[in-house]
Amino acid sequence: MPIIPMRQTITVERDKTGQLDRWGNPVSAESFTLKSRVDEGSQIVSSRSSGLVKSEEEVATARILIDKLADIKYSDTISFTNELGEIITRKPKEINVKRTISGKPLLTEVIV
Repeated sequence: MPIIPMRQTITVERDKTGQLDRWGNPVSAESFTLKSRVDEGSQIVSSRSSGLVKSEEEVATARILIDKLADIKYSDTISFTNELGEIITRKPKEINVKRTISGKPLLTEVIV
């Protein structure tokens, strides 16, 4: 049982282009769903490129928490539907495994 409620689901699509099955046919992408917790947010990042010129850029991110150790790779494509009905599809930027003091995996955190 997860330590936090997992009320959303994500769809993970694993791209297998370039791989062949045992008969030599191209393998299509496989997809699977996982129960998760998705927290969306955005922030404004400011940078100074040349001297006094200051530029601002808005960066939208989503933090996905999955129970235990999840099989997520950087080449996967993750999609989910938020409460407004928008389908968001992105690749992971960061994958972190949160562990207990004994070393057992507790959560997998994916930043997209």
